[in-house]
Amino acid sequence: MDMGNQVGLRLGGRPTKRLASLLLVALFQTTCLTLPAAYAQSEASRSELSKQVAFNIPAGSLSAALLQVGQQAGIRLSVNAQNIKGINVSGFKELMTAQGALDVLLDGTGLVYEIDPSGIIIISSLQDTVSAGDGDPSLLPVIVTASSGDAAGWQGAPEWVYETPRAISVIGRDEIKNSNARGAADLFAGVPGVNVADNPQDPGISINIRGLQDQNRVNVMIDGARQNFQKAGHDEVGRFYIDPAFVKQVEIEKSAISGVGGAGAMGGVVNFRTIEASDLIRSGKSYGVEGKLASGTNAYNFSGNLAAGVKLTENISFAAGISKKNLGKYDAGSKGSLTYSSSGQPIVFTGSETLSWLSKLNLSLGDDHEVVLGALGFHDAFTNSTIGGDFQNDSDISNITGTATYTWQPDDNWFDLEAKVWANRTQNDQYRLPRTAGAGGFDNDHALNTFGGSLQNTSEFDLSKLTISWNYGVEAFRDVGKSTTVPDNPADDPNGLWIGADPSGERSVFSAFNQFALSYNDLIKLDIGLRYDQFHLRGSSRALEYDLTGVPSVVDQSISNSGNRFSPTFGLSMSPIENLQFFGRYSEGYRVPTVMETFLGGEHTGGGLPYLPNGSLNAEQAKTWEGGVNIQLDDQLIENDRLRLKLSYFNREVENYIALASVAGVTFDLGGFQYQIPYYQYANLYEPLKTQGFELEALYDAGRFFAGVAFNRSYIDLPDTFSFDNPYTMFGDAKDRVILLNVAPKTKLSANAGLRFWDERLTLGGRVTHVEPDGQFGFFASGYETDDYTIVDLYGSYEFNENATLRVDVNNLGDVAYVDALTAGGFPSPGRTITAALNFTF
Repeated sequence: MDMGNQVGLRLGGRPTKRLASLLLVALFQTTCLTLPAAYAQSEASRSELSKQVAFNIPAGSLSAALLQVGQQAGIRLSVNAQNIKGINVSGFKELMTAQGALDVLLDGTGLVYEIDPSGIIIISSLQDTVSAGDGDPSLLPVIVTASSGDAAGWQGAPEWVYETPRAISVIGRDEIKNSNARGAADLFAGVPGVNVADNPQDPGISINIRGLQDQNRVNVMIDGARQNFQKAGHDEVGRFYIDPAFVKQVEIEKSAISGVGGAGAMGGVVNFRTIEASDLIRSGKSYGVEGKLASGTNAYNFSGNLAAGVKLTENISFAAGISKKNLGKYDAGSKGSLTYSSSGQPIVFTGSETLSWLSKLNLSLGDDHEVVLGALGFHDAFTNSTIGGDFQNDSDISNITGTATYTWQPDDNWFDLEAKVWANRTQNDQYRLPRTAGAGGFDNDHALNTFGGSLQNTSEFDLSKLTISWNYGVEAFRDVGKSTTVPDNPADDPNGLWIGADPSGERSVFSAFNQFALSYNDLIKLDIGLRYDQFHLRGSSRALEYDLTGVPSVVDQSISNSGNRFSPTFGLSMSPIENLQFFGRYSEGYRVPTVMETFLGGEHTGGGLPYLPNGSLNAEQAKTWEGGVNIQLDDQLIENDRLRLKLSYFNREVENYIALASVAGVTFDLGGFQYQIPYYQYANLYEPLKTQGFELEALYDAGRFFAGVAFNRSYIDLPDTFSFDNPYTMFGDAKDRVILLNVAPKTKLSANAGLRFWDERLTLGGRVTHVEPDGQFGFFASGYETDDYTIVDLYGSYEFNENATLRVDVNNLGDVAYVDALTAGGFPSPGRTITAALNFTF
């Protein structure tokens, strides 16, 4: 759950549990609060009730509507679940006070509300109020605060995930805060259909959704700002850098979308939303502080972060944070065996030092206008090695993202406007130490500057039982890549060819979109979307060309490439009964070539492997069919239990898939033998790449105990022919001519269960992860071999009070020796690791 803003509601339980809750609340108030403080909280809540808010409350259950009011107004609500069960309300979009919103929702329900001394707004029936006044504690309407986002599902997913008719997943704030993760990759271990290529030598991650990753096939964003950085090597090329400390929610779309974020991408969208002041400041206060201190065994040396938010005025708030992490050279598991499949020694890793920071300013300009300015920084210094473990590289990474967002939400169905501009710079400064033979040391620096923006509006209309939502807008972005390689000895690279696989160049993408969503009495929903994408690449590259005698010459090439396409989406869902939704969806996506794929040139750093640019690449096109079901059930086995489930099937076909391949060069006679020099170039594949599979996520939570599961089974059909008319194969068969190709695991299962004690202050649980990798190709087949593995983790947490929680994790309890299914170069994962973390707020 997202505990940042402390708003929303929590549904009360049995009378005995209510009484216990009241005693705990009373104990807390008498020991931690003074009477003036309680009075101040009550007055603050009254002030929040009278503040004007631009509410946008969808039609549906009263429970969901009250949650939205609590979240949008920043107030804490309390209500007995039985009092609102089965009550549905009409939605509204209007500028009014929170008091007015509650009056609208509770009109005709027989429910009333009042503010208790702690500032909580308690909603109860008139009969409960009278009975409570008569002194019968069993009828008291108890519910203390809940949290914004209403985290009801798997990994803290909010309710709207299980009301959305398409394949999406969300990782909630509590899941992130309670994870003693080595890095951002660990957050995705329980997301079905999503895997991460996590090279332990590099803090950057590359996200794989349903078999697609790298080269911006999956659009990864921070607060809507794209993270397009690519860094070539003998592994994945996508590199995304973020510290989970400041992330409040991760939203994952698993197919192409028509709205903002879908431009030039086809494999899905992942958006990391960062915290702001309202996530840190509790209701009734003008400031808030949140922090974490963690340490552990197996080179988990230290992790700590601190964030603070302050409400400067009624209309201005500011948040800032800093985070530091120190990881050393960990030990792989000792149980089992690891098979190394290439020559050389195991890869060397010596650790990393990460420093991150955040700042965010929220400005309310009148009742309808808001501006949010944000900046997020990441820096890491680490040492890694080549794939054979023979040579060392020192790297220094920085990633800075800035965003500016303006929203206008007037009391008008025609306008819900958002305008955003953003910029990102990711830079990798690497020094490669001298090799024992051949080239000496050299600097290899690569940076990508990306900037862009979007403008969108949503208009909504209610026509009796028909609700229409119309979202339309434009977005655009531009990538500017710049690389330099400077050898210690200029004679090592006299022609300046060691630009390697990280070329310079520019890419521009423009997109316009239009989508309609129609809902008939919440029974049938239809959405239709259309996106137009247009791209242009321009720049220059340098390549080696050989004559018929094998003598090379350097050729500079000016390159330009462009294209455009319309991509539709279509979705239909039906809810034959309440809390059950069937859905089907068809979407098309358009992934434009990147700077790396187009301008690849020169030679591999150190020489010996010539590259060729390709200004004729076609954009990839994906067509995806998916269908599934959403289930939301409450009070089924015992009072106040809940079940949330999302099941989906997908079938995707990608045409013009682009892969790095060995291609035929010039053939010449060398001492009576025919010799052919191979080139390496990004090329379109003749045949389509096909993937299909099933995905499931489900959580049953009964308060005192909980159990959940995430599962996916995927199938991939890899193309084995290229868009080159020649018989040359470097590695023996056609399929092996693909040098780098990401293959997601066939099966991933994550099961999580636990118990809660002492009014849910103590939690004890365990997690089992089972993965069946698929075969890798080209350089991905080097390093350690991947095999099936099963990992067991244990965890426990104790909440001392609302200000402090201790969390202990034992990861890889069995100290299993294994290699993560998508780990670049086949690097072994950490063995048994014990961590302890203290989360605190005040």
